[in-house]
Amino acid sequence: MKLTSLALALGAGFTAASATLVSAQGMPSPHNDDPNLINISCYRGPFETVAWDRPNSVFVEDLVQIGYTRDKAMVIGEQICRDEYGVRNPSHQRAQMLQILRDDPPGR
Repeated sequence: MKLTSLALALGAGFTAASATLVSAQGMPSPHNDDPNLINISCYRGPFETVAWDRPNSVFVEDLVQIGYTRDKAMVIGEQICRDEYGVRNPSHQRAQMLQILRDDPPGR
């Protein structure tokens, strides 16, 4: 099992953001209660192909916490975690998440 985690700190209006890699050592996913932080956390699965990849619950919960519906949060999580270009490429995942926040902000 391989976990990929990326914390995305949100600034005002979702335009100013910085990313920090989060270690998932000994934990299934990072834990925080910061409402301005999105943990991009994906289960990688045992294969090199994008077969088992899915969002971890902390990622979905963070998206719900900032205002997306649970269904929309799941769709976003699947989109980010199943993107082949994002495998082992947290900067791509971060860029894609920021694009989603710009194109389809929460609460719309």
